[in-house]
Amino acid sequence: MKKAMAICFLFCLVVSFGAVADQVGGGDLTFNPKGAAPVVFSHRIHVNIKGLKCSGCHYHVFQMSRDSYKMDMGKITKGEFCGKCHNGQKAFDVNDKANCAKCHK
Repeated sequence: MKKAMAICFLFCLVVSFGAVADQVGGGDLTFNPKGAAPVVFSHRIHVNIKGLKCSGCHYHVFQMSRDSYKMDMGKITKGEFCGKCHNGQKAFDVNDKANCAKCHK
């Protein structure tokens, strides 16, 4: 009986850890810039699919709290915020108008 309970406990622990591990960061974040279509940022794509570490963006590009920064395309196209990586070298270039729909939907 104790063995069955221990196995059940371990199973529940593993399953619940897997569910938590699937949740990355703050999930999807939606930005609603003035005069442009909304932008949905996916933590899942950047962390799970692209393999980036949280510290790759947080603390030196983005703070961890929502609305702690004032982002706009002028800053992004000059290499701040998303433009730090989306510069045509690390990731697609935000300065190329053909890429606008990759973020703005």
